[in-house]
Amino acid sequence: MGTDDFVVVKILDLPGAGGGCACSGLSLTPEYAAMLQQKVAELRAALAESFPGRTRLEYTDLRQDAAAKNSELGQLLVTKQYPTPLVVVAGQPKFAGSILIQKILKEVGHIVASKEIIGDDQ
Repeated sequence: MGTDDFVVVKILDLPGAGGGCACSGLSLTPEYAAMLQQKVAELRAALAESFPGRTRLEYTDLRQDAAAKNSELGQLLVTKQYPTPLVVVAGQPKFAGSILIQKILKEVGHIVASKEIIGDDQ
């Protein structure tokens, strides 16, 4: 299975960056970090269950990854165009401000289905 067969879901996080709300200070607390890691783990499990072998989930803390922070997607958080965390599906920013597992699964499902249709045509 090549890398084109996987749908890559990335969670970009920039704790303290905030966004459109006044609650940005909350993203610096240990509680926020624990909650976010729990949601990432839940999303990873849901992706594996719904699309076995078809997805890859990556979590990136932009405070610890300068290249990702300076990327076009990272700059969406740095410049506060979107609230943290930013969920990127197949290279496109799709959701911001929270990890909405059911919505992410639906989006990934559309992409997986379209890859299957393309694969059947070849």
